[in-house]
Amino acid sequence: MKFLSSSMLVAVLGLVAANLGFQTAVAQSTPVTGLHTRMKWQDFVSGPDGAKRLASFKKAVAKMRSLDNSPTDSADFRRSWKYWANIHGYLGPTSSFGTVAERSQQLTNDGLSQYLPYLVGTAGMPGIVDQTPPDAIAKTIWATCQHSPPGMEVNFFGWHRMFLYYLERVMRWAANDPTLTLPYWDYTNPAETALPAEFRDTTSPLYDWRRSTAVNQGQLALNPNITDIDGPLTTDTSFLQYEKDIESTVHGNVHCAMVKTCPVALMGLVGVAANDPIFYMHHTNIDRMWSCWQYLHPSEQPGTWENQSFTFVDETGAEVTRPVKDFLDTTVLGYVYDNDSACTRVPAVAAVEVQIQPPASVEQAFPNVLFSSMPVPLNSNVTSVEVTISATAQLKNTELVLRDVSSLFAPGALVDVYVAKNDESTPRAYVATINWFGVFDHAHSMDRMERGGPVARTFEYNVTRQLQALGFPDAKELTILFEASSGLVPTSKNPVAPNELRRALEATLRPDANLTIGAIELRQ
Repeated sequence: MKFLSSSMLVAVLGLVAANLGFQTAVAQSTPVTGLHTRMKWQDFVSGPDGAKRLASFKKAVAKMRSLDNSPTDSADFRRSWKYWANIHGYLGPTSSFGTVAERSQQLTNDGLSQYLPYLVGTAGMPGIVDQTPPDAIAKTIWATCQHSPPGMEVNFFGWHRMFLYYLERVMRWAANDPTLTLPYWDYTNPAETALPAEFRDTTSPLYDWRRSTAVNQGQLALNPNITDIDGPLTTDTSFLQYEKDIESTVHGNVHCAMVKTCPVALMGLVGVAANDPIFYMHHTNIDRMWSCWQYLHPSEQPGTWENQSFTFVDETGAEVTRPVKDFLDTTVLGYVYDNDSACTRVPAVAAVEVQIQPPASVEQAFPNVLFSSMPVPLNSNVTSVEVTISATAQLKNTELVLRDVSSLFAPGALVDVYVAKNDESTPRAYVATINWFGVFDHAHSMDRMERGGPVARTFEYNVTRQLQALGFPDAKELTILFEASSGLVPTSKNPVAPNELRRALEATLRPDANLTIGAIELRQ
């Protein structure tokens, strides 16, 4: 996550007014005739048409679920809830995500056997079963979700926008409502991080028991820290960088926090995550984040990623193949978001990139090393690293680099990263959260674990604002903190006994996972 450098050609359009904050963010000022508006959930279920919209949405989900056992060669099966979940991912002998037995063994090996019922079911609740694509179409489109393995970048935004577009068409058919439009869970707003009440209603088709119990009961909500996109939206300098940052931070954070940790089914396991209705509200918000970027960067140069094509089925069950470039402009697709122009928590400068080439490496963008550490094992739930910076260092664009963050298997918790002043009177500054969504999900990841090889990733975070808040450059003695986290915080509603709350929030890193940071660097 990097600031625009002074050498880049950037046309500054002006400040976004303070009234563009969350409290007053509204739909685009000039409605486009004939377009549907994707609304935040709270507005979707409110107002004179809220009950009607909710009923239509629930009707669509229920209808699609009712088609799960349709003949596998039928259009109805290709319109079923199961089929659409399988387009994102499925478990079975031909799936890259492995089988139910393999995933069960992984949970046991990772010390997460208490979550096995979410995968295999209980006496009264069905579990996930192995599946095999029944025909050539399913073989082409099942388990084609695009998520970036370490060291690779794929069409994460593009594939999921296409997926939601065709799902929305199927849902309109299922509800017999041509106006039905996907809403989004607005958890980027700190006031809306609790799971919406309609998804917690045990009688609703939107409910799923395989979420964190405390989240389903409204006792815990997402920690607003893990859903903050201000950093990447205001400091990233290219689309691919932004796409990667959103995927690896807020996107994965929400997936893992919904089930306490990854790779726990449903939301925490890529191959089955799309079975949970909240998945779609989550990803509609992720799609909105792309629209937020597009609003700020309307003239960004195209890339070869736009030419990649993907295959889906439409509401008739027919196979369709189209390139991502057909899905860049949501108005062509027939929708806009109620808010894509005020997506940050703190109003920011809106800028257009005239011609920006992302730096080849962090070393080129930030050549000066202020601090560098030896490998740091995260063997306990809290690890601190003391940092001393040269007395001549000044406040300017600063990057925190965590190199080769590796683990033999899922370590059992998220990891929050903070930077703090060596002065207990000054609040520490949150930097980011490291999650494990998708990191150990594919079958090839299991092969690496069997060979004893760790999965390693490198993270880069712009910490200029955090250092400024801590008094840098006057403060040269700092601490970088790493804390195990559930990604959740208590809500003011539905209070529970302290012991129950403590257990729900508990997060523990497994020492035998050998979670290690290869090196910590501060660079300018």
